[in-house]
Amino acid sequence: MDRNDRVIKTTIIYFMGNFASKILGFILLPIYTAYLSSADYGTVDILMSALPLIAPIFTMQVTESVFRFLMTDETRDDRSKTFTNALAVFVFGLSVFAILYFPIGIFLKFQYVFLFFVYFLATYLGIFLQQVVRGLHRTVEYALSDFIFAAVNAILNIFLLIGPGLGGESLLISSIAGSLVISILMALRTKIWQYIDLKKISKEEIKKQLKFGLPLIPTQIAWWVIGLLGKYILISFHDASDNGILAVTYKFPNLIILINSIFLKAWIENVITEFEAEDRDEFFNRGLTSFTVFTVSMTACLLPAIKIYNLLTIGGEYKDAWIFVPLLMIGSSFNSLATFLGAVYTASMKTKIALITTMISALCNVVLSFVLIPLFSIWGVALSNMISFAVLYFIRIKSVGNIINLKIDFPKLIPSLLLLMITLFVYYTLNIYWQIVAAGILVLFTLYLNRNLVLHLWNYARKNIKF
Repeated sequence: MDRNDRVIKTTIIYFMGNFASKILGFILLPIYTAYLSSADYGTVDILMSALPLIAPIFTMQVTESVFRFLMTDETRDDRSKTFTNALAVFVFGLSVFAILYFPIGIFLKFQYVFLFFVYFLATYLGIFLQQVVRGLHRTVEYALSDFIFAAVNAILNIFLLIGPGLGGESLLISSIAGSLVISILMALRTKIWQYIDLKKISKEEIKKQLKFGLPLIPTQIAWWVIGLLGKYILISFHDASDNGILAVTYKFPNLIILINSIFLKAWIENVITEFEAEDRDEFFNRGLTSFTVFTVSMTACLLPAIKIYNLLTIGGEYKDAWIFVPLLMIGSSFNSLATFLGAVYTASMKTKIALITTMISALCNVVLSFVLIPLFSIWGVALSNMISFAVLYFIRIKSVGNIINLKIDFPKLIPSLLLLMITLFVYYTLNIYWQIVAAGILVLFTLYLNRNLVLHLWNYARKNIKF
């Protein structure tokens, strides 16, 4: 199987699990907005959003290092050594978290103290095991775990919100249950205990994993700053209802992240395995051009559909959420493109460069957030995020060019950029009926701009799917 087919195959597997699962959360959005007040939704969203800030410190990012090293481990002994040492670091980190958490939580008297503790442990146990399964090249099990998590989460959310009416607690309880279910299933499916060998615990292996993972701690925190600091500043200068509206608004640009993350998971695996190939630069440059055209044209294609969905299904306090979507969508597009470039840092194990580029973007976000959000509320969040992700993208273009011979085919990008500009005009000026017409036309244009990708997918399907 050639490289392109391997990328497509892995992407399809991830699509069947990840996209189908994540879209359930999007479908449930009307239920959340109907049964949760914007203040209640905003409070739980703040707690869940805090996880990416706290977790890297205590997990020491072994969730990333275990994946990276398992990907290239060739023998069972190597895999056992990698997993056992990663597990030791992971358990140690969570133990420290448990010791520190309750005194601080009880002293501060914040809401959902015990539930958040269980949510933290269950979530990162699930993430750790998912990364192990992915590193073992068990892509089907990895994708299936995402789908099972979403199904359990969705069913319990519906039951707990509509039945007992638990409110914000239902979101945490449902997520805990989903994480525990997939953790048990992944452990049983892969017989993960067979890779545990305490005799293989060594300082050298732990140092190797920490050398890769530790620079990712401030990197991950910087990502949190870029993506989530705005929520905390917003709630400080305005109120929880504004953050509730922002949480709903984020569901739409997160579609870009969701769709692209499926491909990016497959892409990074192939960049790692192909990094020493002679034609790696050509392979990467073709991928970057195609991915950029796809991301920009998909953003244009989704905007009218999002406005139609918003106007037809979301009302009450959340009815104006659509106004802020385009800036956040463009920011998410820059985010996806920067992540695409970041695959080079992972493959080359130059995580310190990933840290530097992300910190610059985070600093930009901090300054803009404190200036713009007090003045412009949700608009300030959208602007600061869009600019910060754009800064990250352009810095990474420069830095990745120092690792590989990076060449961007700019003429191929112009049609998709023009399409996005026209779509923004349509989005803000035309009524819902013209939005429907525009959505249909944009689908055709998007298919045309991505015709090579569509053709490749079609040829792959004809060769590999038998009816």
